[in-house]
Formats: sequence, structure tokens, C-alpha cells
Amino acid sequence: MLRILAVVTVSIMLLVTTPVQAWFDGGHMVVAYIAYQKLAPVTRARVDGLLKLNPMYSAWTKGVTQKRKGLVAFLRAATWPDCIKQATCAPGYTSDGGDIPPGNPTDNQNIGYVDKLMHKYWHFVDLPDSAGSPGEPPKVPNAQTEILLLAHDIGKNESDDIKSYDVVWLEHLVGDVHQPLHSTSRFTKNHPHGETLCLFVRSPAEMSFMHIGMACSGTS
Repeated sequence: MLRILAVVTVSIMLLVTTPVQAWFDGGHMVVAYIAYQKLAPVTRARVDGLLKLNPMYSAWTKGVTQKRKGLVAFLRAATWPDCIKQATCAPGYTSDGGDIPPGNPTDNQNIGYVDKLMHKYWHFVDLPDSAGSPGEPPKVPNAQTEILLLAHDIGKNESDDIKSYDVVWLEHLVGDVHQPLHSTSRFTKNHPHGETLCLFVRSPAEMSFMHIGMACSGTS
């Protein structure tokens, strides 16, 4: 199994065009590949159809055989929320507050591809990990709130355009919080700028996200 995943990882890296993209996009596509293999045939066919509505679908599948278009589009779709942060990749998107939600009604809107905001603050969540950490609550919306919102909305009677948008964002955000290449720093009063890099993990019991600061710092 590990050998198969290694081959898949290398193959996916070859799909990416630049060294910077190869590090981040490759990780997302590996997570997406595993997810795609687990989709039931009916669900996979539905997802394949929804992804055709993404404005970059033609670029994703250019030169790809019909048999492989669904898989390749799914892998590429996992990188789209990062792509829209770069004008050279997907022009026409606006940075609305950067990593900090501006506090507008548009912060967590779910309106499909007519939304031209980057929503950079959707990609992560900041949580204090101990009593010694800064006590500010996480800013919303964030990765946690958006995963829950999009997962809820995708089951509603929304347009296919919105469902397609939701699939792409869910792919990316779930990849953000699960892939081991993503990390975070442990912030405390004594180390306000971050102390130790730790891996992101997810608590399924609480549907929340945290970083394993104690394991990374060697404390218990």
C-alpha cells in the first residue's frame, strides 16, 4: 500500500507546473486521489458532472483522455481555492481582508462561482491549546465553520453551480486539515511569535481542530 501511495504521489507531483505548487498542490491532490477512490460509482458520476461547471474545467482536462477526465478534474479541483489567490492562476478575484475575516455579510456567503472573493481566512483555524496561550476565541468564519456549512449546504436543494463550488471548497479544506505537510506553531505568553511546529490533527468527537502542542514540545 505504501509503495502504491508513493507512486501516486510522484505521479501527481509531475502534474504540477512549478516547484512551489509541487509542494502544496501535490499534497492536496494526494488527499483528493484517496478520497476519489472511495467514492461510490453513483456519487463519483455526480461529482464528475458537477466539476464540469468550474470555470477552469477545460484547462484541467485539456489533453486528458475521456476515461481519466473525472479523476484528473477531481485532483485539480482540490487546488482551486489556492489558485484563486494568484492573479496569474485565476485572475479577477479580490482579497477580502487577507487572513482576517473583515466582518462583512459576504464573509461566509455560499453563492457559487459568482463569488469573486478569495476567502483566505477559510483555509485554517487558530485555537489556543492551553491556559498559557492567548485566550482569544478563533475568528469566524474559518476552516472548521466552513467545512460544516458547506457539508450542510451541499445536501440542500441548491443549484448545481453552488453544489460544484461547495465540492471544490470541501475538497480543499478537508485536505488543508488532514494533510501532514500542513503545520502550525504553538503560541504562548512566553512565545508570542510561535514556538514549535506541530502537525494539524482533527478531533472527530468534537468536530474541532487542534494542534498537538504537547507532543511536539515534548511535554505531557
